[in-house]
Amino acid sequence: MVKAQFMTISIVLFFSLGFAGRGISQEITSTEYDTVKETIEQTIGWAIEKDFDAMFRLWDDNMFHFWVFSDSLVVGLDSFKVYAEQWKDPDFRGTRFEFKDLRIKFSSSGDLAWYSCFLDDCGSYKGMEFCLENVFQTGVLEKKEGQWSHVLMHGSYPVDKIPENYVRRFYSNLFEKKE
Repeated sequence: MVKAQFMTISIVLFFSLGFAGRGISQEITSTEYDTVKETIEQTIGWAIEKDFDAMFRLWDDNMFHFWVFSDSLVVGLDSFKVYAEQWKDPDFRGTRFEFKDLRIKFSSSGDLAWYSCFLDDCGSYKGMEFCLENVFQTGVLEKKEGQWSHVLMHGSYPVDKIPENYVRRFYSNLFEKKE
């Protein structure tokens, strides 16, 4: 009888600790999720305040960036700083952004996170607003010395979702009548 009670207590204790352990793990993941989400958001949101120093801290020295246009391929933080000079124009300002269907996953080691979403990224130039809407954005972040930073960001449009103005801008010669 004592042995049966001991087994019952052991089983209950084992399952209780198992579920408690899962709760702790989920809590840590939840905290990391929020931190990674904020890092992802600020790699776009920095443009509202134009805080370049804050933006550069969100990127790893060995980062890789490839955005919607072919001239946006950037490898390395130093190259990214040169690329970012265009955004220092006083007539440019970020105005708003929205991440839709943001999905973040973590490596089993917990020091890598990858994500995908659809992004609306809007800004203004000389008072005229422009927006990149429904850009399919993916990225990878790495946690080093307690800080999350982007090592890869890629933005593109699925071929069947390229906005008409981009098709006209970059591919109009494909649709013009040839004489």
